[in-house]
Formats: sequence, C-alpha cells, structure tokens
Amino acid sequence: MVKMSRSMLPEPLIRLLRQHRDAFAPRYPPNGNSDHGPMACLALVGIGAGMDDIAPFAAAYRVKLVPMAAADSVLSVDTWEHHLGKAASYAGLLSFFDAQIAAQGWPATVARFLPRLISGWVRDAFHPLIRLGYGIEFEVPSEIAAGLAYLTVAGDDPALARLARATPMAQGGGDYLASWQAHRQPAYSQGRFGTRYALVVDHAPLRPASNDTSEAWRALCDASLQVFHATHDFFALHMVTASHAWRVCAPYAGDEAPAIGSIGLATAYLAIGAPHFAPVSELQVSLPLADLLRATDEHDIKIAHSCLVQTRTFADPTYASVAAAYLAPHLA
Repeated sequence: MVKMSRSMLPEPLIRLLRQHRDAFAPRYPPNGNSDHGPMACLALVGIGAGMDDIAPFAAAYRVKLVPMAAADSVLSVDTWEHHLGKAASYAGLLSFFDAQIAAQGWPATVARFLPRLISGWVRDAFHPLIRLGYGIEFEVPSEIAAGLAYLTVAGDDPALARLARATPMAQGGGDYLASWQAHRQPAYSQGRFGTRYALVVDHAPLRPASNDTSEAWRALCDASLQVFHATHDFFALHMVTASHAWRVCAPYAGDEAPAIGSIGLATAYLAIGAPHFAPVSELQVSLPLADLLRATDEHDIKIAHSCLVQTRTFADPTYASVAAAYLAPHLA
C-alpha cells in the first residue's frame, strides 16, 4: 500500500500501459463501456501486485476492446476545444496532450486544461476523471494524457456548471447527500447511467454543498462510502472510486471544482435512487493481500485500491473494512 511514482514503477509496466493506450479506443461495444484496463493495472500495483499478476490480467482484459481509430486531424491549443464530445478525435487528442506534457510537464498541463473539462466529470460514469486520477496518483504521463483526452471526448457539461454556480445549500457531507432523498424520482434510477444522469441534471433542483474545504470533501467521501456499504450498488461503488479520484485531481481543477464535485456526487446519488444510508458500524473484516490478488474483476480491483488509499490518507480503517466486507463473498 505504498504510493508509487512513475520512476518507481517497473519499466515493463510503463511499456504495457503505453502500448495498451496507443492500441485501444477508450470505450468498447456493445454499450460504450469504458476501457478499465490501465486503471485496473495501476490499481493492482496499489494493492501490491507485481508483473506476474498484472500481465496476465491485461492480456485477458484486452480481448473485449476495440482498436483506436487513426487521428482525424492535428490539434493545437487554439483548436482542441472544437473536439469536445467527439469520440473520433481521441487519437489526435492523445498526441496533443502528449506534446503539451512533454513541453510543460504534467502538473502545468493538467492545471491548464482540467478546469475547462471538469464540468463533465460525471459523464461515462466518472471513468474519464478516474483514469486521469490514476495517471496523476502514479505519475504516469501517458495515462495523464489519456485521462485528459478521454475527458475531452466525453465532453464538458455546461448545465452541471450552471447548477454549480447556484447558492450553496446549508448542508455538507452526509447531510448534503441525504437531503436529496426528498427529491428521489423512479425515473431517475432507471436505464443506463448516462440516461439517469441526464434526467437528474435536467429536472432535479440541484445546488452545491455548503463549503469547499478539504474536510468537506472528506465528509462527502465518507458519505459515498456509507451509501456503497448500505447498498453494494454498482454505481454507488463508482461514487467511492470517483470521490477518491476527485480528491487526487481537485488541486488542478480550478475555483469552481468544489461545487461541481459536490453536485456531481448528488447526481449519482439520485441516479441510484437516493437510498437511505448511515454511518458504518465498526467492522471486523479484513482481507489478506493474497486474497486481494485473486480478484479478476476490474471493479473489484479498483474498489480495493481506492479503499486502501482512502484508509491511508484519512487514517480511517473503515474504508478498507467496507471493501473487505464487499469483496469477501466475491473472492471466497
């Protein structure tokens, strides 16, 4: 559970990540699911795996993916915004962000472009931002470029940005999420996540949480964990992995980021039916590393990593215990 920078990652893994990125589209059919391969490989590193575990996982995972289309144009700083929401631009965007990172370094590049993209962070069930978060966390420039490119093709969301500028609510943290139970609608929690998200943004009276301190985001992370523990809902799992990625990316995301972040979690909460949740009672559950390394599902691997990282960051073993309680039946 040691944070690893790019310089500490094994060179075969760096090559694997780059080769994968340059070969495959960020989504695959039939339903436009996100390519989790590089994220899961880095998450495996985070839970203690070596290349003997990572390489077989990567080989088995990539069979479902589709090749990346060739670049359709050469992008510049003046033209990259024209490619917002255009999936066919992914290859060109990778080259563009690679060049920006080579010229300016990844921190300056992320700080320059992420504020323009951050309103779209909920799109594709949070996966573009999660991919960027993994790239930043492990300091892998090729994955940082991939995250920025994926955020661009997923598109920004001016409607969410407008909602984030509304007067903040009095509540924060768990009280903020729980307050949306009064606005649950059956239609909000039916269909694919993108459909649910669009309905919530269009119809719910969304407003941001009360403040933007790091303690406030910690409270929203805790609330997301509580929702997941209460439901084991698939999209609630993504609230946990997304709140982890948001914490990593937020320092580069601009002044409006805290409000956009809280509203993003509120939309996801309404999209899963705004279920009741409560603080997690003390859990005496843990999983040995050997058991974690038996995980073969990308979502199991990512929730394990996110909860281990949040446990370390917040000095709170509840995260690891919640992950263990969820994973134990899967890995029995």
